[in-house]
Amino acid sequence: MKDVSIRFAGAIMLSFLVAFILTILPLPEAWSLWRPEWLALTLVHWGLVSPKKSSLVLAWVLGLFQDVIYDSVLGQHAFGLLLVLFITLRMRPRILKDSLFQQLFLLFISLGSYLLINLWIMGITGNTPPGWSYWLTVITSILAWPLYHYYMHVYHAKKKPFE
Repeated sequence: MKDVSIRFAGAIMLSFLVAFILTILPLPEAWSLWRPEWLALTLVHWGLVSPKKSSLVLAWVLGLFQDVIYDSVLGQHAFGLLLVLFITLRMRPRILKDSLFQQLFLLFISLGSYLLINLWIMGITGNTPPGWSYWLTVITSILAWPLYHYYMHVYHAKKKPFE
């Protein structure tokens, strides 16, 4: 995969701000089970598209903000988001640019690891979610990925000049 040049200087920060807003947006409880992991999707997108501009420190800080907002154990989401970006950056050289199946597999592995770590920490603290509904977010994130990745690329990547 080639690095993509970014359209404007604040594109990465703007995309993380939008993802953070979508993450904390209040939804009815029945719908919140289906909410995609927007921050993790954004980290995977920037890890695949522009790895030199992706930062493990930024993933950690975003996770700490998410921990504070959700009132969870400090470092729970931070470690999970750090792991998502680390897996993405390590697997990036092995992924073909236009292979949606490989991207979805990467997403399944990274989001599954993220949610497994969160589940483990919630189990230790006694906040285990009931049943399999906890894993619905992986399904919706994988379903949202093609459109999300496409629109992120359209709005934040420079257009190539006509040749």
